[in-house]
Amino acid sequence: METRNERTKQCGRAAVAAAVVALSAAALSACGGGGKDGLQAAGASANSAGGAASIKVEGQSMALSSELTTVSIVTPPVTWKADGSFPQGPFWLSGRGYPVSTLKAHAPGAYTTLPWGTEALSLSRGSVTDMAGNGQFAIGRWTDGSDSAGHSYNANQGQVWAVGAPVNVAVPWTGFTCTLVAATRPTSSDGNTLPGVLKSATATVAGARDARGVVQNTVSLTMQYSIGSDLNQAFADRVPLGMIAASRLSRSSLSTTFLGPDASKPYLVVSYGAHAPTAGLINGLAVLSCS
Repeated sequence: METRNERTKQCGRAAVAAAVVALSAAALSACGGGGKDGLQAAGASANSAGGAASIKVEGQSMALSSELTTVSIVTPPVTWKADGSFPQGPFWLSGRGYPVSTLKAHAPGAYTTLPWGTEALSLSRGSVTDMAGNGQFAIGRWTDGSDSAGHSYNANQGQVWAVGAPVNVAVPWTGFTCTLVAATRPTSSDGNTLPGVLKSATATVAGARDARGVVQNTVSLTMQYSIGSDLNQAFADRVPLGMIAASRLSRSSLSTTFLGPDASKPYLVVSYGAHAPTAGLINGLAVLSCS
């Protein structure tokens, strides 16, 4: 994997050209818009309760637990690049310690305003879909609309996001094994292919010493997905935990972070960009349970 590291707190409003970015957050759906173990989102579509007529909510989820006072936020770029570069335009990838009160929702778990650096990222018009959650985390995708950062997307694209309990994780020497809990549907970057399905995903988190003798935790991810005519495609990649990696070799982009509340059994949030044989660049977000 080709990587370059640089520290970042906010990716601002200009183009960011880096292959690997060290995130400001601490070490830092199967699926088809839902998950398993009671996290499957319903297929019904309803107008958002009490919200603007220009925003709809598709499916059902759970609001974050009222016991949470602060949250971590993950808002990957609308389009990951698969050529070793980052997308153009503003995005804020990850942050933590935001007051729960800064989140706004149109329905339980259907968040439409998220803390975004020192500002807020809001859905201006469109739909909230691919929702799933269990009170400790919530995920979804804004689609068929636009947001306050100037992103526009059609029904086959969108801005994915995850929110959840902040957590500080010390990876044990035995590492973690992680299995899929929930995910957004894989979407095509160009918006010309209907959303697909993430059929499976597993990951391991393990530590190894680098050339300087420093222990670096690495996430090894394996997924199987289908989108358009690309059926049962396999994708595998590795990334240092809490980093973003983009690779020309694997034609992929990948980032990871942990959410809580249990540091011994955290949730691993994975944001990916991968290259499907005919659909081209695809994007998505998945949550895995680790132990």
